[in-house]
Amino acid sequence: MRDYLNLTLGQRYAVERQLGRGGMASVWLARDLRLHRAVAIKVLHPELAGAIGVERFIREIELTGGLQHPNIVPVLDSGVLPARNGTALPWYAMAYVAGESLRSRLTREGQLPIEEALQITEEVAGALEAAHRMGIVHRDIKPENLLLAGGHVYVADFGVAKALIETGGERLTSTGLALGTPAYMSPEQALAGAIDARSDQYSLANVLYEMLAGEPPFTGPTAQAIVARRLAESARAIRPVRPTVPPGIEAAVLRALERVPADRFPDISAFAAALRTTGASSPRPRGGSPRMVLRVLGISVLLAVIALTSWWMGRRPAAARSTRDPEVVTLYRRGTESYEKRTPEGASEAIQAFSAALRRDSTFAEAWAGLARAYIQAYGRRFVFAGVARDSVLRLAVSAAGRALASDRRNADAWLAYGNVSRQVDPTDLAPAIRSFRQALSIDSSSAPAWHLLAISLADSGDLGAALGAWHRSVTADPSYTEGLAFLALGYYWRRQYDSAMYWVDSAIAVDPTYLLGRTTAGSIAVEQGNFARGAAAFEAARRLTTDVEALNALAGSALVAARRGDPREGRNLLQQAESLATSYAPAPLHTAVYLAQVYAALGDRKHAIGWLRRYTPLADLHFQLHLRCDPPFDPLYADQGFRELLLKPRPAHPRSCGSRGDR
Repeated sequence: MRDYLNLTLGQRYAVERQLGRGGMASVWLARDLRLHRAVAIKVLHPELAGAIGVERFIREIELTGGLQHPNIVPVLDSGVLPARNGTALPWYAMAYVAGESLRSRLTREGQLPIEEALQITEEVAGALEAAHRMGIVHRDIKPENLLLAGGHVYVADFGVAKALIETGGERLTSTGLALGTPAYMSPEQALAGAIDARSDQYSLANVLYEMLAGEPPFTGPTAQAIVARRLAESARAIRPVRPTVPPGIEAAVLRALERVPADRFPDISAFAAALRTTGASSPRPRGGSPRMVLRVLGISVLLAVIALTSWWMGRRPAAARSTRDPEVVTLYRRGTESYEKRTPEGASEAIQAFSAALRRDSTFAEAWAGLARAYIQAYGRRFVFAGVARDSVLRLAVSAAGRALASDRRNADAWLAYGNVSRQVDPTDLAPAIRSFRQALSIDSSSAPAWHLLAISLADSGDLGAALGAWHRSVTADPSYTEGLAFLALGYYWRRQYDSAMYWVDSAIAVDPTYLLGRTTAGSIAVEQGNFARGAAAFEAARRLTTDVEALNALAGSALVAARRGDPREGRNLLQQAESLATSYAPAPLHTAVYLAQVYAALGDRKHAIGWLRRYTPLADLHFQLHLRCDPPFDPLYADQGFRELLLKPRPAHPRSCGSRGDR
């Protein structure tokens, strides 16, 4: 690239070396041959350049060239490199700041002295105020864009995020490229709402929070996790982490971090003034749930901007509406019925129905919640939709859950949607999900889905006894709730109480003979009872009810029946068919890895059983661990050291105590 840059820009610049590479561009140190000064040249990555209108992007960048402020790194020049590998690459040159980024400083030191953090914030606020007066919002304030040199701070990349959005927003969204940094972007920016200067205030408050506390107020293993936390929670206080921070400073930072823009300071200068007075602004009452702690290893991902309209303006809570369009209600009910089928076709139909309802009434919190549930079901069970990447499905679920909460935070379904999203964005820590489900129950204690979701989260977390109690509450609230009935059967199956398990699964099938989970659960229970004829019939019925990965899982169930009834040849034949289908999914879906491993265990092939289990990630997924710890077909593997190494905590000594608190 250096030689290419010198070849194309050589009449004006001599490119010396690469300074770095970020999410949007590579950065090169060059010498301006006319004015004899050092400059930093940024060249957009090809994937970004291919998704925007290049010429318009350059015009947008040039508009920021008029910004004049001592703490702003000015844009000096710009242009387009000739097409390379089929893509023309926009570039722009900025004054070179011989220092380090705030990110480098924070990485080295963690927390900064309070006075220095305030000085940095005040200088950045001054630069932003100047830009805001010209109608320019930065949109990407973060430590990487704040450069430290000579005792001062300089703000870089003004207008770049806006230029990208203006020239390629929809195309960038569809390709999954990030426009902004999740740890610092405001809630309205994360949901692609209307942006004004208060968004920069929020981002700057995030940076100051990190300088004082040593980490941003919202963290998580993925971009989706960060966005999900920010939508439902308020930033935690700073002083418990660092008591030397004055109360007035903490109050100002927390106010600037309010979710709703109207609750922040009216402008960036008011925020800076509150910091200077160190306590003149008292904190506002704050709600929200306790801090979520997400313990998965950090994964660097790009967050695509969610192309939805603003969720905080011009809305009324759903509860305040006196009537609802009957057509909207019909679409919502149709979506709910389709979702409960737990099939790829059902999920697709549910998404279509909920989306149609929301096109007619975008304030319908329950429909947003239903849409989030459908996306989460599709994501967790690897349902495939044409033209939709798997990561995009989770992103859409996060967005729909956010819209549900924004439409009505007093709506139980909205909290269920948020809890469901939390289960997927970090399956290794379900405390946030459990809090959300309990919040839903505090609003509506008769909600069968809320009791069910609380139950499965409790079971995954290791308390199957409490989970069984919650599942009983679920079916008491609604005796026809098929998911609660089927999971109550699973709870007794995990306890090896097969007669009770079969009673409850027969109830689920009686309510809905086409209910997929009822059929597969009946098959699993029948196998453990030695009723192989019923097991074979149940899994065959399940295969007729569904397609894609669920059909594969039902085929694995049929293979398990054959292996357990003493027909290894038929078992291996069916297993080979299932494994052939499984090659379409990488990494292995959770239940597919579990069910194929169980067939190998039944065939006495421990090596391949454990091999299939090792294909699933993350190992610390609590639902995966529940299957390892409690599924009866894994009993033959318990003595195997390789299987024991997969368990995060020992399997209970007695199967009937599986998941009880006494085994924790």
